[in-house]
Formats: sequence, C-alpha cells, structure tokens
Amino acid sequence: MISVIVIGKNEAERIGSCMQSIKDAMGVMLHEIVYVDSRSADDSAAIARRWGARCYQLSEENTTAGLGRQIGMKEAQGEYLLFLDADMQLRKGFLEKAMMTMASEGYDGAAGIRDDIYMKDGQVVSRVSNYFACTSQRIVPEFGGALFIKKDALEKAGGWSADTIACEEAELHARLKAASCSIVELPVPMITHTDAVRDNRGFLGSIFSKRRLGEGQALRCAMVAGKGRAYIQHEKQKFTLFAADLLCLLLLLVYPAMGLILGCFAQAMQLGFFAARKRLRTFVAQKLFFFALPLGMLTYRIRSREYTSI
Repeated sequence: MISVIVIGKNEAERIGSCMQSIKDAMGVMLHEIVYVDSRSADDSAAIARRWGARCYQLSEENTTAGLGRQIGMKEAQGEYLLFLDADMQLRKGFLEKAMMTMASEGYDGAAGIRDDIYMKDGQVVSRVSNYFACTSQRIVPEFGGALFIKKDALEKAGGWSADTIACEEAELHARLKAASCSIVELPVPMITHTDAVRDNRGFLGSIFSKRRLGEGQALRCAMVAGKGRAYIQHEKQKFTLFAADLLCLLLLLVYPAMGLILGCFAQAMQLGFFAARKRLRTFVAQKLFFFALPLGMLTYRIRSREYTSI
C-alpha cells in the first residue's frame, strides 16, 4: 500500500486540488492519505478529511516541514511513502513509472520533474518548468519536499529531521546516502507546485530568508544524528567556500596585510566564477552563509513531537 503524506498550513484554497490530484493519479492503486496540519487558522484539515484523509495536528507552535513529515511517516501504514505539500498537485503516471523502476533496478526511492507556478494576487506571474533540470534518468542530485520512498529505507536513514526550519531535504539526502539508500530521478512529470511563499518576494527577500538560518540548523540536526560529516560532504561546495572565507578572516587577524591581499584575491576569484555563470545571487548568498551558518547552529532547538488526531 502507498501512504500519501500531505503537510500544510492555511492551505484551504489549494488543498482540494492536491487531494483531487492524488485521487486521479492513484486510480485503483491501494492507498491511504495522511494529512498533518501545522496549526492552520482555516479549515484545511476539514477539507482534507472530506477527501478521506486521516488528519493530525501538531502541538508545536513554530512548526517545521520536517516535523510534519516525520509525524506522517510515524502514522503511515503503507510500505511505500509519498510525501507532498498541500500546494502540490500529483501528476498521473509518475507512480507507475517510479514503482517499475524501483522494482527492476533496486532503487529505494524516486523523484521526478517538478514544475513551479508563481502566483501574485491570485494571478500567475511566472512559471518554471523542470525545476531540477532532469532530462534523463539519474541518481538524484537533490530533491524537494515531493519524494516517493520505501518506508523501511526512510526509517533506516533515521527519518526526517524535525528541528530545522529549512534545508531538511538536503540533510535527509545526506543521511540517505550515508545509509546506502539510493534515490532515482526520472524524467517524468511528478508534481506541479504552486508557490505561495515566494510570490511577493524580490531579490533581497529571496536572499535574506529563513533558509539561511536553516542551513546552520540542518548542520546541527545532522551532527545530533552523528552525520555531520555526511551533510558537509553533501553540501561540499558551500562548505569549501565557507572554509576559504574563514581562512582569509583568520589570516587577516594574524597577518593583516597578507590576509587583506589573499582575501581580496579569493573574493575576486569567487565573484568572477559566479558572474561568468550568471549566478551573482549565489555569490551573495554564499557570503551570507558565512554569517548565517553559526547563527543557525546557535538558534537550533528541539521541537515538540506532540500531536493529536483531529
């Protein structure tokens, strides 16, 4: 059986479409729907219940996506788990292809093509097709909140981290790899995601986001699980640049003249590298990562695992 685990908060406008897409895509496949609500102020849970979902509400005030998914995994009865957010719509045909590939090639999980729709004031303002640029079957380099995976493989890796406000997918991916669990990415449409978070954010809003703190919190989560090295290896580009910046700072404190020269040279090299690839936003985000990583580690805290059936 497939357990479809949906998380959401104040998604009354979108959750019906999510549930409809699940029913359409599942067809005659045996499945259940588990909805985990992050203390919505609207009737998201009531709508989910009308679609036949078993519904649970988190007790934690400042919830995280990983916490909701972890509770959903705990309550799931199927041997296969499909994780979705309430603002996602499942596409027909993905599950059949995923299960065939997993069975024939021995993969523990699968992800597919994600198409994003960006909304503002109820209108579509832009679209991004194939967000992760998957054009052929491959071992997944990264995945978002939509993931299809065997329950025993997810349990083997330790499940979702409940205590980071962002980057929980990358942290889980690192632990899956450390546990020798393989996830395949298929060039098959999996979900359509309607972005209800970034639709009103500009350049600064996308950089100064909770994701910056989440990177540090995700590292703490990995360290608590004894997989800090695995997470650093998974995000090695970020940490390599972080180490280079840290070395320049230490050198600046000890040998000011040499540190200034090498620091300017290193920053110029990084700027040129990202500018040549038209990724200046990545360069700025990396500089913020230098400050946000320790701040994120300091703001890490363990969330309450309490929840109720609703």
